[in-house]
Amino acid sequence: MIIIDTALKQLEAANTPIRVAMIGAGFMGKAIALQICSFTPGMELVAISNRRLQKAVLAYEDAGITDFQEVTTIEQLEDNIRHKRYSITNDPFLVCRAAGIDVVIEVTGAIEFGAEVTLAAIENGKHVVLMNAELDGTVGPILKKYAEKAGVVLTNSDGDQPGVTMNLYRFVKSMGLKPVLCGNMKGLHDPYRNPTTQEGFAMKWGQKPAMVSSFADGSKISFEQAIIANGTGMRVAKRGM
Repeated sequence: MIIIDTALKQLEAANTPIRVAMIGAGFMGKAIALQICSFTPGMELVAISNRRLQKAVLAYEDAGITDFQEVTTIEQLEDNIRHKRYSITNDPFLVCRAAGIDVVIEVTGAIEFGAEVTLAAIENGKHVVLMNAELDGTVGPILKKYAEKAGVVLTNSDGDQPGVTMNLYRFVKSMGLKPVLCGNMKGLHDPYRNPTTQEGFAMKWGQKPAMVSSFADGSKISFEQAIIANGTGMRVAKRGM
């Protein structure tokens, strides 16, 4: 991490930050906005796209950003980027096509829609970071091929389970050992959880009941472990794990 931190500080000092756009401003999107805007030098969240603009507004405001503007055209977005202004939009394909954006973070949790915007970003020469285990676990290897052909990076994020697990995997290999198991064990696992049983918890934390259910019933972990399997070449020991 020291090399990454140093490189980001150098970008900040040179006033040449990595310009990032985010698609999706839900629970995780808000946290990412806060992380980039408040604690990450050398990186700038220049635009947020969300179906409901109010969530994009809240993501910026919670991160202490107030000088943002709604944009509806490529020209408006590119003008804002040139003049160091932040943008919100409900058209995700604007951030995929706009010049001046280096990286797109996909944080929607939707598979078909997520694949569409990821492909659009790749086709327009954007690097893509996936915070979408459902998408990555389903068609991630296919999207990776498109990214390699376009000469851009498609990657999962650090900080969430797949990225953290891969760091541990690399660490164990660096000691000359052979990792033989990558596991993800949660004490809250209950295969009978459903949106009805999880509704109260979801409302308390501002999340969707169906998404919270996937955390508890094992389906989310299954997607995340599929990503690990794709990244390491390991096999899943038993169907449903």
